[in-house]
Formats: sequence, C-alpha cells, structure tokens
Amino acid sequence: MTLAKPAPAATKAGSTRGLSTLVWLYGLAMVGVALLMQRLSDVWWPATLVLFAPRWIWALPLLVLVPWALWRRRRLLWVLMASAAIWLLAVAGFVPPTMAALSGARVQPELRVLTYNIGGGVVDPGRIAAWLDSLAPDVAVFQECSAAIEAARPALAQRGWQVEVQYGSCMASRHRIRKVEARDPKEIHKMGGSGVIVRYEVQTPGRVVNVINLHLETVREGLDAVLHHGLNGAPAMETNIDQRELESVLARAFATQASSPLIVAGDFNMPVESAIYRANWSGFTNAFSCAGWGFGATKATGWHGIRIDHVLLGPGWTCLGASVGPDLGLDHRPMMVDLSWQGTQ
Repeated sequence: MTLAKPAPAATKAGSTRGLSTLVWLYGLAMVGVALLMQRLSDVWWPATLVLFAPRWIWALPLLVLVPWALWRRRRLLWVLMASAAIWLLAVAGFVPPTMAALSGARVQPELRVLTYNIGGGVVDPGRIAAWLDSLAPDVAVFQECSAAIEAARPALAQRGWQVEVQYGSCMASRHRIRKVEARDPKEIHKMGGSGVIVRYEVQTPGRVVNVINLHLETVREGLDAVLHHGLNGAPAMETNIDQRELESVLARAFATQASSPLIVAGDFNMPVESAIYRANWSGFTNAFSCAGWGFGATKATGWHGIRIDHVLLGPGWTCLGASVGPDLGLDHRPMMVDLSWQGTQ
C-alpha cells in the first residue's frame, strides 16, 4: 500500500503557519528579554545572567526567520523589523547618533574627561604620556592603575600633567588638583568589595569641578559561581548582587556630598540596564547615552563586549560628545566625553 504524498498547497500552508508562529514568538521573546533586563536584572539572579550574557545571541534567529519570511510571507517582515528594533535598542543597547553627530558639527568643549581601567593586561608606562597627549583630555581618571601611573609620573610631569595616585585610583590633570578626598574603603574591603571611591577637586580655568573616580565591585564572582556550580551557585550570585548594591549605595551617598559642578566617572561594573544602576545613578546624565552612538562597549571578553564604564554628569553640564577610545590591548577601552558648562556657577 502506497501512502499518498501531501498536497503541495497543504505543505506550503503548514510551512507558512509554522513561520508565522515562530515570528510572533520571537517578537514576544524580544519584548520579554528586554523587560527582564530592564526590570529584574540585579534583582533576580537569572535575569542578571541574561544582563551580562552575550546579547548578540538573541539576534541569531533572524538569520533564519528573515530569509524564510522573504520566501514564504513577506508581510511578516514588518514583525521581524519591529523585533530587530527591540533587540537593537532595548536588548543590545545600541545608542542612535544625535543630529549633531550626523551633521558633523563640532563645538569646542570646555572640558574633556577620560576614564580608563588599565588593570586588565600589561601597560607600558613609557607610552602613557604620549597616549594621553594624543587623546588630549583635560582630566583623566584611571582604575587599577597605581603601578603603571606611578611609573609614568615623571614623563607625565615633564609634559605638564599633574598626577595623583592613591587607593587604586589615579588622576592625571592639565589643571591644578586642589584637593583629594577618598572614602575609607575598610568596611567595603571587609566584604571583599572594591571600595575605590575618590573625589578630586580640580581648578579649571572657569570654575572648580568635582570629579569622583569609582571602581565598584565586579559581578564576576557571582557569574563564576553559577557557571561552575549551576543552581548551587545561586546563593553566591545573590550575595554578590547584595554586595554590589550596598557598594553602589555608599558611592552614591559619597557623591551626594560633593558640590556642583560634579562628574562621576569610572568602572561601575554594571551596564545602564541594571536595577542597581537605575536605583542609584539614573539621576545623573549618562554621557554616552546622551551624546554617544553605537554599542559603546568598554569591556571586552572572549564572547562579547559590554558598556560598564561610564561618565555621569550632575546638573549644569551639557554633553557635546562621547566616544569609546582605541583598543590598547587591555580588556577595557577608554571612555572620553566632551563637556560644556551651562550651570549658574
């Protein structure tokens, strides 16, 4: 007995129904991932895994669904375009360029600020002074920097930089550093945290500017616990979330004590979608979110990049531009922002 082959029309209809189902499920999945990252990351540990995981993996279904829709049902391309936009903007964190960036307009900044974690690799101290001169910041803050910046201090001083190094925090400034105040890190160190929270008072030509350099605790230990021990590592992840939240609260309280004009920069070890970031730092203007464009990854891993280094602006600052600097072979890349003061002081 020979089984009848399915009619071509029936096969095509079934394929189209399957395509429609997958397309709509993908769209719903992108909405769900975006909400998970925006609302529950650094609150619920599985959402934190999603936050720090490679974000490009969520775009992979498009490689199959788009050609399939072109072949079977092109009207579904509108759904896929909307899903791709959600992935690009709400999941992958792409920042669209501003009109000023598109027009190529250039405005002379009043202050250029650079932040850079230089601890993830071997830094040649002999290159630091020339590298800084090429990027031309007025103020540069570094994290995991003490040995390299100390070694580079003579060359920096010879080129007119004023240098301060303490508590794993470093500053090189073209302007006079009037005062340095570090928050005592002992209680944070007892918890195993980073504790780098340092305020610099810098005398620029127009005004005194307060710059706070941060290096907050990393999520790495929590991620490693879950990746190596599965569900048994969840308590370690939850402890890590609590620790990072407390450290951020302490850093935010320290920043609140500083007078305006205020800039907070450094390695926050969290992207802007983090609930910890939103609870403590959303009151500041994020320079890259405001005036950068692209993904802005400042930390590279073997699988992906993520923007965890930030320059945040207190009231009165206007951000003219923000960019991620060149790859110098370290696991972080520098963040640079150009600023203009529009405040009352």
